[in-house]
Amino acid sequence: MPRMDALTSATDALITAGRRLGSRGLISAGEGNLSIRLDAERLLVTPTGRRKDELTEADLVVVRLRHEGPFSSRSGHRPTSDLAIHLAVHAARPKLGAVAHAHLPASMALTLAGEVPDPTALPETAYHLPRLPFVPFGEMGSRELADRVAAALSDDADGSARPPSAVLLERHGAVTVGGDPAEAVNRLELVEVLCRAWRDALLVRAARATLGIVDGPSAMGSVKEGA
Repeated sequence: MPRMDALTSATDALITAGRRLGSRGLISAGEGNLSIRLDAERLLVTPTGRRKDELTEADLVVVRLRHEGPFSSRSGHRPTSDLAIHLAVHAARPKLGAVAHAHLPASMALTLAGEVPDPTALPETAYHLPRLPFVPFGEMGSRELADRVAAALSDDADGSARPPSAVLLERHGAVTVGGDPAEAVNRLELVEVLCRAWRDALLVRAARATLGIVDGPSAMGSVKEGA
């Protein structure tokens, strides 16, 4: 078992991160899930079917990294239904501290409409999330989806030796990683800011076109037609 001080710290970090997800409007009902690495063999994860902004210490679940069971929870709750994603990402990126997933409203709206935003369009995301791979829809909780998410977060496509820290999921929000849950949630917020800005820019462009206004601020050119 992990040392009690490490477990207590991890518990506090997950509970705080869950509350942030709720306060920022990034989750509803029982959506979203978080995990933090306890040691080389174990993760602490959020439970399935529970609001992540109302969690208590007893709600959290300890799971083994290499397989789904056995798991340990004071309350008897089962781990998140997206556990496969957390296991796959932590296994692929062993130096990571935390993984976060949320059904970000603007990101789901964009991908439902067939839009994939370019993170380089905004200075903040260009700096913190220069790459945002897009993962086509997969069955929630499936190993197949988990493997594709882990592969996307491990990819060094541009040769920078800096794998992505976030992926956009078709109709399913985003998955982010970080040194701790706070950093992972920060990245979820940035993905949602990007998606909101992209969505609003598309709406403004459509309104301008309807009104017959051709010329606009140069920044609008960052949102390409049909991107």
